[in-house]
Amino acid sequence: MLKLTQEAIKMKKLAIITLFLISALNVNAQGYLSFYQLRDIVPQTAGLQPAFIPNNSITVSMPALNNGVMLQGDLKLQELLSRPDGQSELTLDFDLMNSVAQDLNYLNLDVTSNLFHVGVKTKKGGYSFFANARATMDFVYSKDFIDFVANGNGNKIGQTIDFSETRLRIEAYHEIGVGYARKFLGERLTVGARAKLVTGIFHGSLKDGASASLTTQANDFSWQIAVQNGTANTAGLDFLFNSDDYESNALTDYITANDNQTIAFDFGAKFKALKWLEVEASITDLGSINWKEQVRNYNTADTVATFSGVQLEGLEDSGEVFKDSLENNFRSNETRLGFKTNLPTRMYLTASAYLTPNDRFSLTYFHNNALDNFPANYALAYNHKFDKFVVGLLGTYRGSNNEMNIGANLGTNIGPVQLYLAMDNVLVTNGPEQYSKADFRFGLNLMFGYKKWIKKDSVADLDAL
Repeated sequence: MLKLTQEAIKMKKLAIITLFLISALNVNAQGYLSFYQLRDIVPQTAGLQPAFIPNNSITVSMPALNNGVMLQGDLKLQELLSRPDGQSELTLDFDLMNSVAQDLNYLNLDVTSNLFHVGVKTKKGGYSFFANARATMDFVYSKDFIDFVANGNGNKIGQTIDFSETRLRIEAYHEIGVGYARKFLGERLTVGARAKLVTGIFHGSLKDGASASLTTQANDFSWQIAVQNGTANTAGLDFLFNSDDYESNALTDYITANDNQTIAFDFGAKFKALKWLEVEASITDLGSINWKEQVRNYNTADTVATFSGVQLEGLEDSGEVFKDSLENNFRSNETRLGFKTNLPTRMYLTASAYLTPNDRFSLTYFHNNALDNFPANYALAYNHKFDKFVVGLLGTYRGSNNEMNIGANLGTNIGPVQLYLAMDNVLVTNGPEQYSKADFRFGLNLMFGYKKWIKKDSVADLDAL
């Protein structure tokens, strides 16, 4: 029977603590659904729907002051930590996590920084020039994975623990591009598209079809470990883990320009079917990155290995003994072969009903295709436009854990200075431990020429008052 020391068990748990603490940070949720509802008011929404055209002649973003952070997980903070009897400090509680985990659990992180955005409106549409830096992480883990972390194989004697549903993808890249949107059919139809040069910086993912399982025999407690397609593809991560091997400016040069490039596209359209009804659709990040530079592949040959009779307790170098046992049974190597990954495509579908020109109800569907079988999100929103700003509320529903949230947004709609803020879950500010997600998107823009595009019958004649 394989028997690990307490130190080895602690190391195993510490190895994944970071992932679960990230899911407890609660710094974002959903799919920027509240931000999406600011629509034509805020120029950066064109990154979600290219058919949105700002209301001002010229818009200029303030560098480093337009950012968004999105994180959503299926475990709440109060489901991750507990305070054992007789102790004053909170402890990461894997047993508690195991008791509330679903068959499949999801963790998504998206960090977006708008480096610059310049928009120019024309009579029939508008142009935009932009640059963004983005980082994403998508993690799917099964209840078997949580059970193993909490109890090892103790609850699965005579059974198989299947890790094949566990998938992980992390990515960072920057993009620079141009967009154009144009109105047709008497302004009832608006079509927009954006083309962008995407440069990949960091990447890490498990190969498609990677799987692993652990079977514990009931008669002698031996382990049988099976691995198939055991490859982890990475790019750029060697800069982080082996920084001493590079010159001081090597990372900066790599981030600025490298061979991990592709052309990607965003498409969107909105159509006013009736005077009070408008429908919209958009799909963004259509493209794939060919990772060629700073590539590392960590491969394990397809193997079925049995471990039995290794006694680790009491050995001073028990970790080395276990490591040697693994290396003797699994053939692994490191290669530097290029690979290809699709960008994490996002889709929005929206139907909006206008009770008045300034009052809008919207129903939005959002889906992230970073990994297969991600559940969709939904939002029901209401926005009201005042003279100089727009405000809104929305309720969101997330399919993976059937959780409802309340969001809000605010944005000014005339220049020269525009401020905006959007959150998908405003309640997290009052009780963060009660929620598995939160988000925010904020920014500051300079906007000019708003009155030029207001219809004359909408402009008040101050001399006549």
